[in-house]
Amino acid sequence: MANDAVQLERQIRFALDTLAETNSHHEFELLCLGLARRRITSNLHPATGPVSSGGDQGRDAESHWTNIPRDLPGTSVFEALASTERVVMACTIQKTKVPAKILKDLGSICGQGTSVDRVIYFTLTPVPSGKQHKLIEEAARTHQVELDIWDAAALAVHLADHDLFYLAVQYLHLPSNLAPALPETAGDLPDWYLEARQRWREREEPACTLGDLIDLKAPLRHATFHAEARADLPDWLGHTRALLNATPGTQTALRARYELVVATLRGLETMLPVDDLARDIFTRLTTDDALNDPGLLEDAVVLLGYTFGALMRGLTAVTSDELRTWQRELQMKTDRLLEEGPAPNATAHLLALRARLALHPKVPVGLRRTQSDLPSVAEVTAQVREAMAGGQPLPAFETQPAFTDIDTGMQTLARLGRHLDDAPLFPVEHVADIFDLLAPALVDHPLYREVRDLLDMATDRIAGQSARGERAQARGLALVKNDRLLEALREIHEAKLNWWHGETLEGGLTMLLLCSRIYSELGLAMAAKQCALAAAAAARSAPDQELMRFVPRGIVLAAEYDHQAGNWLSATHLFRIGLMAQNVYLDEPFNAERYPYVWDMMANQALTMNAALAVRPRFASMLREAMASVGFATAIDEIVASIPSEPAATEDMYANEADAQGMGRPFSDAGPKRRYTWSALGVDWEITCANDRLSVLAAERFTAAVQVLVAEMATRDPLLLPGRLAVEVHAEIVATFDRHDGWGQVTDPDSREARAQERARQQDLPQMQS
Repeated sequence: MANDAVQLERQIRFALDTLAETNSHHEFELLCLGLARRRITSNLHPATGPVSSGGDQGRDAESHWTNIPRDLPGTSVFEALASTERVVMACTIQKTKVPAKILKDLGSICGQGTSVDRVIYFTLTPVPSGKQHKLIEEAARTHQVELDIWDAAALAVHLADHDLFYLAVQYLHLPSNLAPALPETAGDLPDWYLEARQRWREREEPACTLGDLIDLKAPLRHATFHAEARADLPDWLGHTRALLNATPGTQTALRARYELVVATLRGLETMLPVDDLARDIFTRLTTDDALNDPGLLEDAVVLLGYTFGALMRGLTAVTSDELRTWQRELQMKTDRLLEEGPAPNATAHLLALRARLALHPKVPVGLRRTQSDLPSVAEVTAQVREAMAGGQPLPAFETQPAFTDIDTGMQTLARLGRHLDDAPLFPVEHVADIFDLLAPALVDHPLYREVRDLLDMATDRIAGQSARGERAQARGLALVKNDRLLEALREIHEAKLNWWHGETLEGGLTMLLLCSRIYSELGLAMAAKQCALAAAAAARSAPDQELMRFVPRGIVLAAEYDHQAGNWLSATHLFRIGLMAQNVYLDEPFNAERYPYVWDMMANQALTMNAALAVRPRFASMLREAMASVGFATAIDEIVASIPSEPAATEDMYANEADAQGMGRPFSDAGPKRRYTWSALGVDWEITCANDRLSVLAAERFTAAVQVLVAEMATRDPLLLPGRLAVEVHAEIVATFDRHDGWGQVTDPDSREARAQERARQQDLPQMQS
């Protein structure tokens, strides 16, 4: 049941992240309002208002007045959650600069309209606890309001509750059969916990058996990790200490020591009172050959990580020399046990532990002072839960010390992956999760791809192909955040392929658009354009009408990439089509917060108009006419008017600036020839074609294919001679397919017949003139 709950929260986190990818602000607003009414303040209603009248003043919802809590206390759930304060709810799907966005919205909320006592702010982007505290202090100091911040991790936890799961079905489109079971708890603490607490308080005989420890472990961990039960933690620690003192069993005593160390560190934020218990665990496990239970060894490996974290934060008196010795002795014991040839499942377990020991951060020699900028134990716990729930990289992993032995770690993981066919019951998901989170630090290792594929195939057998897509997406996003764009492309293509069917097509479309963004950042504009258009075309033909929202986004992004390539005239006409699709398929189609990609391209369009007025005035009327046809000519003119004028702007100046930024030269699509240029792998690439429709279609497909190939080759460290490679593309007009294998007989382009066909075609097809 616990695993089911974790998996459900993970699915919710992914679905929430999709809201950001698809700019579904309205759905997120309604979801947050529904949750807020059931968990925070019941007397909330949506805030509305036309932009010309001040809009909603940054308030997505606000409380209405009620006196029921005073007049009729204890009469209903509504009364229990109703607030007599003025409460405002605000939310954003913005992915970057969220703290600045929160401060800006607080200014709008508190700077106009009725006074506010409390602001509940929902965001899809994680906000670290330290930053939240600063924002809360700033809100109190500047605006005299209480501020509560809910991010996606908190949302996922509550949406996984039975009484709120309907919101996930309605707004995140999760299948209703994933609904969690009805809870068996009541009040602030679960019934099972209250019953256990009462039973242990009344218990007279001393606890001493492994069964007693198992019964004690659940409430002890609940009090450790849940603030509402934290007041009971000293009692539970006392019960566990008593059991440790009374038990005659060595293994039971070791497990009790482990529970005491973890509960003290995680619950009380210190390890000093239990340092000696940790020393006992490592000493006994590494010196007693009879203690070879894989569960005890796993406890020791986990405790090694806990102790390392406590050492780096000054929460323990254990020294770095002690920790390094324990790690080395655990490695030696694991190797000895593997040499004995245990059963397949035990072998898999030992290989997983050996890999984790090798991939443990290298313990600094002679550490004397702590790193004061490290997050607290509680903050790390929250980060780990969030990362595991949403497949996101841990910030701590981006700056961690070097691995103890990366080669041994990867070789052991490869051995484990090859062994998993013989151990089908081994729970590989946890190993795969750790590998995915460490992907940015492992991706350059020669064995990375082999290990990745072996673990993916193993999870395929357990959770199916869509789970493999989720793993690839998690690795891809981790690599993107670490600026490993080429490596991220491989993972994102993998995710796209595993989601390109049925109910998971939406994930495939999202990954295709992410591919287009990465190609754009790599300067491969035509590959980016083709991916964006492919997403639009796939969404347009999908049976699910909900996916139509991808159509305008794909077209507008394709226009942006066309602009990046220097095809400013083509980009204008593509943007025009995208604006029409935006108006047809989406509500509030030109809301800047929900659809920022439209306004990003609007700025590019203004730049196009400004350049045309300066150096190509004969294009200005055509550009204005294209925007006027969709009602945006005036908006473009207003943006152009706000651009500082540059005296004596010349076409050479624009061309030099484009060259410096690695973009196509402005108006490259004007004139009798098209030219596509970029630099990659030490080669200056140039592809040219005639500026007619068929030739351009052929050239752009060819250019996109070459750019995709170049990106793929770049990760394989190819050896290419530096220089310039020029290709001229000619589109054939007549091709007869009289063979079933797909090969066609085409006309010789230099023949008299072909030249006559070309002259006839040119008379029928209009050509863009410079």
